[in-house]
Amino acid sequence: MESLKHLEWRYAVKRYNQKAVLTTEQVDLLLESIRLTPTSLGLQSFKVWVLGPDSPHREAMKPILNNQPQSIEASHLFIFAAQIQVGEDDLQQHAQRMATTRNQDIRELDKFVQGVGAYLKNLSEAERLTWAHKQTYIALGMAMAEAARAGIDTTPMEGFKNDELDAYFKLNEQGYASSIILAAGHRDSDNDFLANLKKVRKSNDLMFEFL
Repeated sequence: MESLKHLEWRYAVKRYNQKAVLTTEQVDLLLESIRLTPTSLGLQSFKVWVLGPDSPHREAMKPILNNQPQSIEASHLFIFAAQIQVGEDDLQQHAQRMATTRNQDIRELDKFVQGVGAYLKNLSEAERLTWAHKQTYIALGMAMAEAARAGIDTTPMEGFKNDELDAYFKLNEQGYASSIILAAGHRDSDNDFLANLKKVRKSNDLMFEFL
């Protein structure tokens, strides 16, 4: 029940207190929640770029983020980007990590590798990218929930120019395509019109159907 209180407390912050910078421990907490996120087949087919308050890219990103104030005011920005091509090499590397971590003979994972490999081969390039993008949203949700528990404000941001962001950071050349950005920091209650408004959600009757 305590976790629900944290979720009730959080909202998508529109204005941040620029003086309230996240601590190293707080940033590490968010990063670890992302790293521990459950993902399809365990492949973690995405990567996150982190921009702190002193990043030289923050000002340049403002127009790419359509001048949303969070782009400058938030303590940190986390750019979630999906892996464009998930293939055999990624699968082999994952199998090796499993074997090493679990002190397991990698040959015992042959059936797993074959099964996952067959699944990936049945997906088109576009389907693989869509699948990878979906993984970023699982990680986003985990990070926001953990942030709320720790009293860290967040804002999921889709309203930006993906192509321009990808070009600016040369993400495509690195094998990635931007999905969503998470702003994190501490709210500026005096200037955020949403800060003191009640959360609006559908009722259980409208939201859930029991079969």
